[in-house]
Amino acid sequence: MSLVSVLVPVFNAESYLLDSLQSILKQTFDDFELILVDDASTDNSSSVLKSIFDSRIRFIQHTENKGIGEALNSGLALAKGKYVLRMDADDIAYPNRIARQVEFMERYPQIGISGTLAEYFDGTPFNKIVKNECLRPSLLLDCPFAHPTVIIRKEILDKSRLRFSGYLEDYELWIKLSALTDFALLPEVLLKYRRSENQFTAQNFEKRANEANKLRINFAEYWLKRSLNPIERSIVSSGMPEAIQPDLNQVGIFCKELLNSAAWSDKAATLEVVKKLFFRNFYRSPKKLRSKFQILKNDFLSIKEKLNLLKKSRFSGVS
Repeated sequence: MSLVSVLVPVFNAESYLLDSLQSILKQTFDDFELILVDDASTDNSSSVLKSIFDSRIRFIQHTENKGIGEALNSGLALAKGKYVLRMDADDIAYPNRIARQVEFMERYPQIGISGTLAEYFDGTPFNKIVKNECLRPSLLLDCPFAHPTVIIRKEILDKSRLRFSGYLEDYELWIKLSALTDFALLPEVLLKYRRSENQFTAQNFEKRANEANKLRINFAEYWLKRSLNPIERSIVSSGMPEAIQPDLNQVGIFCKELLNSAAWSDKAATLEVVKKLFFRNFYRSPKKLRSKFQILKNDFLSIKEKLNLLKKSRFSGVS
């Protein structure tokens, strides 16, 4: 039984597939099985996959396109490793990627899922360092991991019968896992991420944005242990038009309730995330709706932060 199951969904990736898989097969760590799931590609991806001979490879062929979530679930059904490590069919893993991630997870058994930093092929950072204690509460704002960098303890998935689901299969799974285990981010660049205007993310931006807002609302309701009203839903949602932007007084009240909740043990991390939510709403609100009182009354903001917001609003000073 291999220690790691490397899970790679494949759909029409023939141009980059061989280089991507070689970056896994040539890892410094070799105790893994490589599970390749061809999700009914219409190009030559299947031929490329079948041309690679390595005893560590396990191959699944879908006869119809089922989407990335179901492709991942097909791979999980076969996975035998202690860890499941994700990889996309057009990215490149650094040679020591698996070794570093396994070493990290073995050292910290309380961590159920962790990711790494990634960079685009031109060297531009894809994501940035986030403190470990901020990762779970930051689900309120965005997905905290670059999906093809994660490693997960399979035992957690199996015990809770969790699988990938939904349109944003990774974001939704991280939210479910947030109630079960600790998160971590290894602050090392271990993956080159390929930017493509034709990829799934770029082609379905509006649908993904709407789904992300639904997940933020679900996460806030889990955090507060209650349903959100329409105003609160707009506070946690991204991309809201000015016409329906709540005023800062409503935003402040909601942020204080989040802070007073016992959902997360690290209060400093919770405060950091809640401040970001307040700032997000501040910067998208019309200046005419801002008042000095609405800014100054929020005692979770520092004096410096309040003064900075006053300067950025229509006020030239404090009176």
